[in-house]
Amino acid sequence: MLTIVSATCLLYAACALLYQADERRAVYERVRRSPRVRLGMRAVAVAIFAVTLTMIAPLQGWELGIPVWFGLFSFTFVAGLFLSAQRPELHPQIGGIIGGLGIIAAIGALAA
Repeated sequence: MLTIVSATCLLYAACALLYQADERRAVYERVRRSPRVRLGMRAVAVAIFAVTLTMIAPLQGWELGIPVWFGLFSFTFVAGLFLSAQRPELHPQIGGIIGGLGIIAAIGALAA
């Protein structure tokens, strides 16, 4: 259960990174001006996607784990888009907080 919670939190953080990596949607001016920062944010998001897939898929077997991962991904992306539409200035901060919680939960899941 802790693995799913941590993966959901990390997926939300990755979705927030992807959303903020667009120069029209970015809240911070430094992200808007720097293509290298935006590329780095996208690369970190892809790495988080790969890590969460390798966390979730083996739990149910790869045949069922991949659809479960896609379901979690869809849920978190829709939640992130809803939040960014309602409060765009809060989106990166909440993504960072939830990402931190996801890292803590992932460490707890690995320790158990």
